[in-house]
Amino acid sequence: MIKYFTNREVSKRLDINLSKWKRWSREFLPPDPLGGMQSGFARQYSPDGAFTVYLGGHLVADLKFAIPEARQILTDLHAWFAEKGFYFDARNNGTVNQCPEPVIRKYIIFIEREKDPGDAIGFMYTIRGIISNEPVKYNGVEIMKELYTETTIGFPPEKMSTIDMNIVKVLNISDVLNRFIVCLNLNRSRYSVLSSSNSDRS
Repeated sequence: MIKYFTNREVSKRLDINLSKWKRWSREFLPPDPLGGMQSGFARQYSPDGAFTVYLGGHLVADLKFAIPEARQILTDLHAWFAEKGFYFDARNNGTVNQCPEPVIRKYIIFIEREKDPGDAIGFMYTIRGIISNEPVKYNGVEIMKELYTETTIGFPPEKMSTIDMNIVKVLNISDVLNRFIVCLNLNRSRYSVLSSSNSDRS
């Protein structure tokens, strides 16, 4: 059974100003089919709806993207989020959103934008899946050895020259999801990106 959250409940748990939360929800979710000034129904949020608003707000408040840019990022990454299991599995049957890379401990997304996008907003995403990181000695100096996979979404190789490599914003998406789950007291096992990977997360 899916738990739904009210504006007040979710904003309090996530420690976000209520009016700011409502504003973000209007920006990042479609209109509430039961809502409206005269309807008498208060908007309620599924875990995925709340996560979309929370992530959109993080992109705006913390990473300083404009609202249209944050919307574009959410749209661009939606299919990848679904594939990797960042969305709530209501059935929890082990087949929905099953993570195909159980060795990945956490994901980090490097976001770069097109230099002169004109009217269209263009982004490139380098997604790093961290497998392990550990301290090692190298020439007498302690350094970190990191194993990871990387994939790129958003731009074909022939358009790479249009990307502004001087500005890179880092979205620690696994950390964002973890905080969201803890604050809303959700079941981690309903997120295959977490339940299928190692429990040790740093």
